[in-house]
Amino acid sequence: KEDYILFKPRMEPLEESYSLCAWIKKLRSGNDRYWFAYGTSGDVGEIYSEDNGLQHTMHSWVDLRSRIKVQIGTWRHVCVTASMTSRKVRAYYDGFLLATSRPSGKLGLD
Repeated sequence: KEDYILFKPRMEPLEESYSLCAWIKKLRSGNDRYWFAYGTSGDVGEIYSEDNGLQHTMHSWVDLRSRIKVQIGTWRHVCVTASMTSRKVRAYYDGFLLATSRPSGKLGLD
């Protein structure tokens, strides 16, 4: 059984920023295990977060896989923020800022 959140409300009003934060406990090994996913008709993978540290948000990747050790059965706090005005995506893991990304292309919803 897969446990994740599939978020489907319309987010077109998203113009300035958002934060996505949750306590996550990885239960199985492997990749492509999403704990959050949001898609539009233009892009089914608009925003998603994997339990291994890979984050995708509005055309920008933040990859924490080489910086964190994800242990099975351990709770971790994960937070991703995106600001359209500053053009920055930030990823936090257990309260620490581990990565900042400045997308070269579009930052926003399709």
